[in-house]
Amino acid sequence: MSTLKDIANATGVSQATISRVLNGDPTLSTTQETRDKVFEAAKRLNYKTVTRRVQEQQAKNANIITYDDGVKRRIGVAQMFELKEQLEDVYYLQMKQMVDEICFSYGWTTVLLSRNEDKHFVKQDDVDIDGIIAIGRFTFEEVKDFEQYTDNIVFIDSNPDAFKYFSVVPNYHMALRQVLNHCFDKGKERIAYVGSVQTFDDYKVLSTDARFYYYKTAMTNKNLYDEDLVIDCETNIRSGYEKLTEFLESGKKLPDVIFASSDTIIPGIIKALTEHNIEVPKQIGLVSFNNTNLSEYANPPLSSIEVFMTEHAKMAAQCLFFGWENERNIIAKKIVVPCKLIDRKSV
Repeated sequence: MSTLKDIANATGVSQATISRVLNGDPTLSTTQETRDKVFEAAKRLNYKTVTRRVQEQQAKNANIITYDDGVKRRIGVAQMFELKEQLEDVYYLQMKQMVDEICFSYGWTTVLLSRNEDKHFVKQDDVDIDGIIAIGRFTFEEVKDFEQYTDNIVFIDSNPDAFKYFSVVPNYHMALRQVLNHCFDKGKERIAYVGSVQTFDDYKVLSTDARFYYYKTAMTNKNLYDEDLVIDCETNIRSGYEKLTEFLESGKKLPDVIFASSDTIIPGIIKALTEHNIEVPKQIGLVSFNNTNLSEYANPPLSSIEVFMTEHAKMAAQCLFFGWENERNIIAKKIVVPCKLIDRKSV
């Protein structure tokens, strides 16, 4: 199946712009020539999300795609992070693209919900939406913004109200268990945690990060937990680099393995290790979380926890079906998607 990346390679247009063109994003400022190029390439590559209706509406730049059964569906998509923050954390950018692709595969169109000057989530048009997929964590007030448009709301990566909303989340417990058992099986016991100790909870209030919680619990149960091996940093390249450099220059004993709580900080970690002539995996192991290109194409390639974004997006779409078909007269469910360690021999 063709992907947004295939269209990008064929047109020279960025994946983000392609997604917005196919979404019919009314806030997008681009030429008609670019729009035509994107639609032509999508048609030529047999991109599954491009239906006959899209082709007919190309000239009109319409926002609504119609089911074969005549039912119109418009799905609002909201992101926890603003665009600048998304570019720093590619996981959320890729999850948004996957949600777009899955929605298109059902013949739906997605509509961006963004924050206005008052930090409230709003649409850029007056056309109704049939459901919302919200990616990340949101405040109580932001959730109320969504409810103004529809009560069929599905959350990815958070679970603000288990009785009211469907949600799809990764299995952090399974992920950490796989990472630590992988290290233990190789005789590695000094395992450092590099990442945020506190992150946003389901209502965007700072609390203990789930990855750190399961790391600390598992290490404590084996009498291996050492506070000196907790390198608390923000989830960005600069902070990861600065905090690990500080640790390496502190004179503390080098850990056997570093577990990075997000791929986002991997470039900073590798830079700090390289500057101190520490080789992976010869002198230290390194395992990351999210398995994006930042880990797959690192030098050397890194073992990483795969978060199955396609499955998250598919399950979110299925939850919207539940809402429509049952008119919300069912108990909401939390869907926990397994994670898998991809072993690239970096430990």
